[in-house]
Amino acid sequence: MEAQSSRRVVVCPRCGQPISYIEKHRRNGHVYYYAVHYLGYERAPDGRVLKRLRKCYLGPEAYTEVSHTHGDLGLTFRGLLEGGRELEYLEDLVRAIEAKLDGGQAGPDGALAGRLEGLAGRLSKLAERLRERTASGGQATEVS
Repeated sequence: MEAQSSRRVVVCPRCGQPISYIEKHRRNGHVYYYAVHYLGYERAPDGRVLKRLRKCYLGPEAYTEVSHTHGDLGLTFRGLLEGGRELEYLEDLVRAIEAKLDGGQAGPDGALAGRLEGLAGRLSKLAERLRERTASGGQATEVS
């Protein structure tokens, strides 16, 4: 019986290679992330042994400039490494639409209502897929 490794391999979203570790750089009050790929060792001409690394830029911790231009929606765009940001964006957008409706800024036509109903249907299908995946032990399911 072989023991399975509990270590999960994280794949770089830029190049698709396994990530050895992540570096965090601070510059001018901002934080930037880099995926570091360990490529082995090589011997320099002077005989020293050097570690070979390749770095892929993953982006900033937060996109401050872009977030300023979307301030009316209450969105703060986050970096690639922050998990769950999709749901936070979705919740922020729902709050922004609610605020527009409460403030009387949404138009009286039914276009917004129709689009929201369409999105609600798609979100319901996604929720059902997640429930099925949980029930089946993590296997992906296909939805038509």
